Amino acid sequence: LKCCGPPSCGHSRRADPVAMTPAVRATPPALLLLLPLLLVLLRSGPAGASLALKHGEGKERSEGWLRDDFVSLPQDISAKGWEQWIFCADEHMQCECPGEIRWGIDGHWSKLDGRQGPVSCSVEKLGDPCPQVGSGRHCECAVLRGSDAWFRLSPALLPDSDSSTPVVCCGTLEARAREGAWSKMLWEAGPLSLDLKTLQGLMQAWVDPRFRKNYERVYNRDGWVERAFVNYVGNCATNGTYDKMMEQLFRSVHLFSSEPLIVVHFGMLPPPDWDPERFPRLVLLHARPLPQALRWRSFNYNKYRAILLARVRTGIQLDSDQWVAPGADAMFDTTAAEINRGYPMPILPVHFLPDKGPSSGGVWWPRFCKEDGSCPGQTMRWSHAHPTFTYFALPWLGKWLRRNLRDEVLPDKKGYPASELRVLDVPEDEDLLNAGLWEDNATKQWCKFDVPDPSEFYILLEGRDDGGVVGDARFYPDGAPLVFYTAHHAVDPEVSESLITELEKRQKAGTLLPPITYKGKFYRSGAELRKDHPDVPSSSEMWYPSFQSVVPNSGFGQHRGICHFMFSRSHASWPVTQQVTNYDLTRANPLSPASANAVKLHVG
Repeated sequence: LKCCGPPSCGHSRRADPVAMTPAVRATPPALLLLLPLLLVLLRSGPAGASLALKHGEGKERSEGWLRDDFVSLPQDISAKGWEQWIFCADEHMQCECPGEIRWGIDGHWSKLDGRQGPVSCSVEKLGDPCPQVGSGRHCECAVLRGSDAWFRLSPALLPDSDSSTPVVCCGTLEARAREGAWSKMLWEAGPLSLDLKTLQGLMQAWVDPRFRKNYERVYNRDGWVERAFVNYVGNCATNGTYDKMMEQLFRSVHLFSSEPLIVVHFGMLPPPDWDPERFPRLVLLHARPLPQALRWRSFNYNKYRAILLARVRTGIQLDSDQWVAPGADAMFDTTAAEINRGYPMPILPVHFLPDKGPSSGGVWWPRFCKEDGSCPGQTMRWSHAHPTFTYFALPWLGKWLRRNLRDEVLPDKKGYPASELRVLDVPEDEDLLNAGLWEDNATKQWCKFDVPDPSEFYILLEGRDDGGVVGDARFYPDGAPLVFYTAHHAVDPEVSESLITELEKRQKAGTLLPPITYKGKFYRSGAELRKDHPDVPSSSEMWYPSFQSVVPNSGFGQHRGICHFMFSRSHASWPVTQQVTNYDLTRANPLSPASANAVKLHVG
């Protein structure tokens, strides 16, 4: 049952001269079909630890506890002064290199000078050095060994003999799977008969040496962080648009949240202006990119990897074109309450598109829709790919990532002829998140807390009455609330900077309106909203983050005002933890109103 070697994160093999160069990418097809679920863990947490702990609490966390070999590259490099080819970027990605770049595949290269600025690694820009090959083209960068640039490289791309020790690997996963609930969840997430080299290559993550103190401050000695935002990113050209977008994301988290931000970097060189002192709750991890030699896979599947590699017990995933707004931390309590052993799946916000369906295209629709166009197998409206999660949802994320990486096929579904689905044919992370949730009969969906465009924050700032999500015929005929917790599609850093500054000003002045808007009115909580609109939603569950503090502990165990409910009916039973904000318990039912008469409520 050994998954990847001994129960430590030390190097158990010597890499090829250059990690992730064609020698690694030329993996036999049969091996790549067995690419693993990315199970990650440093050490498991204590079985009884409270999910409500915040970073910075407890005696275990202090600076200086991380061993030097986790953050330091070898300073005594025996072979210096010669250039080493390092993987830089896959096809269609940008490569920023301090020296020469080569583009192509092993044995078929074209070279160019990278010192003129970032290079777009694509056939359209650089030509095709090997037209007979379908995929696997990439850029590599010649980096002088022992140079400043060489020491700033992502440790994930260096040979093992030159790299630091990874803080994430799967060896301790096997050794400690029985020592904590979250560790057991990660162990259950993965298959066992996996190839050693491939698993080791994709399951590791490294702490950026500059962020050592931040890592020690944010993470417990057990290798987990209690609550955090999680981001994934590739190459960001220094002072380029993405670098500036990331700066606004970092800034917003440090202005409007008390929680850390874990960034998992899948590129070669992170921008030097990502400053651990300016952003003390930012932690930068490095991981290897997805292999693309056999079959192209969207970079966005690294979203699943980042969530697993970050080791966060309660998390909110943020894309690089997002930033957070005042009140966003309320989502952590609500997420911890709603995603549990009885509902072990991520919860996503409703999408602003009201008519996403079979006519939109997609190989997955025959699994959920009939020939007459109805889709009884679709359990929720289309969701936007900004998942919130707890450790209970990690097995689910791992399962669906594994199905993509192993090229698994789902057989025909009863009642849906010709519904066989090759998971690898589902092209994007959002497509698979939706199809996977419907496949597993998920029913929970957030209000639109990821505002579709930063410009819509003027609805909040100006108190306009035109905010909300357009309705659809089946799930939300009257539309859905809009919640100003995060901004999406924040692709103009100057616009983001201006809006974040104005939000900070209003927050300090106490003049910022409540964050939830629906039908022209603003509300502080879902409970307050339901007083005016008790029937929303009418045909599917929607879950409302609370902006209010929970009530004091009133005998509900050790969850500081979190009340435990159990809802059951003849064919299903599950526990649900619900935040208490003067709730009308008759409306705390997680089932649709139509089934309310079949429900028994147990409160404790």
